[in-house]
Amino acid sequence: MKRIKSIYMIFVVFLFTVIACFAILYRYSTSSLEDSLMRVAKIQMEYSGSLLEQKIKEIEIEADGILNSDDLKTLHLCITDRYDVYDYVMAVKSMKAYLGSRQKSNVGMAEFRLYWPRSGRLISTLYVDMDETLMGMLEDNQWLIYENEAYFVRRYKTDWDILDDEPYLIIKVERDYLYKIKSMALGLGSGGTILTYGDDVNFFSGSELEKELLKERAEAQNTAAFYEVKTSSGRYQMIESDTMKNGLKLISYYPLRIMRKSVVNITRITGISLCIALAVGFIFMSLYDKHIILQMGLLTEKLKQLENGNLSAKISHLPNSEFSYVFEQFNRMVDRIRQLIDSTVREQQLRSRAELEQLQLQINPHFLYNSLSYIVAMANKPQAVTQMAVHLANYYRYCTKNKSIATIGEEVFYAKAYLSVMAMRKNIEYTIDVNKALNEVKMIPLILQPIIENAIEHGIEGRENAKRILLKIYALPSGAVRFEVSDDGEGMSDSELEQLTCRLQKKYRNENESVGLWNVNQRLLNYYDTSAGLRFSESIWGGMTVSFTILPEEKKNGSIDCG
Repeated sequence: MKRIKSIYMIFVVFLFTVIACFAILYRYSTSSLEDSLMRVAKIQMEYSGSLLEQKIKEIEIEADGILNSDDLKTLHLCITDRYDVYDYVMAVKSMKAYLGSRQKSNVGMAEFRLYWPRSGRLISTLYVDMDETLMGMLEDNQWLIYENEAYFVRRYKTDWDILDDEPYLIIKVERDYLYKIKSMALGLGSGGTILTYGDDVNFFSGSELEKELLKERAEAQNTAAFYEVKTSSGRYQMIESDTMKNGLKLISYYPLRIMRKSVVNITRITGISLCIALAVGFIFMSLYDKHIILQMGLLTEKLKQLENGNLSAKISHLPNSEFSYVFEQFNRMVDRIRQLIDSTVREQQLRSRAELEQLQLQINPHFLYNSLSYIVAMANKPQAVTQMAVHLANYYRYCTKNKSIATIGEEVFYAKAYLSVMAMRKNIEYTIDVNKALNEVKMIPLILQPIIENAIEHGIEGRENAKRILLKIYALPSGAVRFEVSDDGEGMSDSELEQLTCRLQKKYRNENESVGLWNVNQRLLNYYDTSAGLRFSESIWGGMTVSFTILPEEKKNGSIDCG
C-alpha cells in the first residue's frame, strides 16, 4: 500500500513539476524577449543618436567653413573700411547667395544668419527679423534652444582689430530633420520617442501619454538608462540616450503589454495544451484513485479489522474489476477463519468441561476420605458423628443435583455447616462476613470448603492455641467479588509461599502433593481466567490469607458430575 501511495505521490509531484517548469519557462521567455527588445531599441537609439551627433559635427564644420570663406571676409572688409555702397551691396548679395547655396547642399540646416550685434545688420537665408531675446542669448561656439528651435552660434573673429563689429553666424537646425531622427529611434510601432531638452521639456508638442511619462519620470528621478514607469494606461519601459552636445536627449518608451504580447500568445497556447494535459492527468489520477488506491485501502482496512479480531470484517460491495475476485477470496477466507475459530472454541470448551469434571471427581473422594476419618476419630462422640454424617449427607445431596453453577449463598451455607462440625471437633472459632446482596451471585461450586479445610489442617493445627477462621466476601468497586479465608495459624514464609504458588500453577500435580488447593486453583483458572487464581498473603493475626476474585458476568454453563 505504501508503494502504491508512493507512486501516486510521484505522479502528483510530476504534475506540479510540469507546472513549475512552465512557470519558469514563461518567466525566462518573458525576460529574454524583453532583453532582446531592449537590445534592439538600444541599437536603434544609438543609431539615431549617432546620426544626430554626426549632424551636430557637420553643422559645426559648416560654420567654420562659412566663417573662413572669402565672401564673408570681403563683406567684413567692406563694413570695417567705410565701405563703398556699390561694393557693399555686391558683397551682401554674394554672401546671401553663398549662404543659400550652403543651405541647399546641407540636409538638416533650416536657416543661416549673419548678425552684427553693434550695427544690427542681419543677413539671412529667410526673410525674418532678429528676436531681441535670441540676440541676448548669443555666445561664441555654443548650442542654444529657443522657442523649441535648435541653433548653433559661432562668431567671426579677426586678428587685426579686436574692437571691430564681429558678426555671429547662427545656423538653425531643421525641425523636420530632428523629427525624422526622433522617429528613427522608435523600435516598436506601439511605442514612441520623445526628444527633450533642459528639464524634460518636450521639443515637439507631445501627446497626453508623453506628458504623463515625462511627469512620472521627473517624480521618480530615474538616472538609469533602462527603467519602468507606471501610468494610467499601463506600464512602460523607458530607454534614454546620453544628452547630446546641443542639449537634446532621446527617450524611447514601449508598453510592456505589447512587448510581451508574443510571449503571452505562446504562453496561452502552451497553457491551454498544458491544461488539457493536466485535465487528462487528473482524470487518470481520479480513476487510479478510485479503482486502485481506494480498493487497496478498503482491503487493507478490512485486513486490519481482521487482525484485531473482528471476524465480521467482510467486504459487502464487490467492484466490477479485477479486485472483485480478490474481495471474494478475502470474504471466503474470513468465513473459513470464523469456522476454524468456532471449532477451536467448541473444542476448548469441551476440553475445559472435561477437565472440570475430572477435577470435581478428585475433590469428591478427597472430601469423603477426610469426613470418614473424622467420623472414625469421633466415634466416642455420637453427637459429633451425627452432625458430620448430616453434613456429609447434605454435601453429597448438593453434588448429586448435577449443578454446574451454585450461588454464593449456597457455598456459604455449606461452608458454615463444615465449620460448625470442625468447631465441635477442634474448638475452632469462625466468623463469616458476607453481604446478603451477594447471595444470589453465581459461581462454580465446592470452592470455599477445600480452602477452609486447608486453613484448618495446615494452618491452625500447625500452631498452638490457633483457632480463628475468618470468611469474608465483598464486592469490589469494579463489580468483581473477592473471597478471603484467613486463619491465625503458623503462616508461611515468603519462599514457602513462592513455592506453593509455583506448585498450584502447574497443569499437573505430583501424586505426593495435596489435592485441595491445587484442585480449587485449576478449576478457577479453567472456568474464569488467570485473574481468578488463588492469591496468598499474611492475615491480620499473622497467619495466612487465601483469596481469589471472580467477575460475576463471566459465567459459564455446564454440569459437574459429583459421582
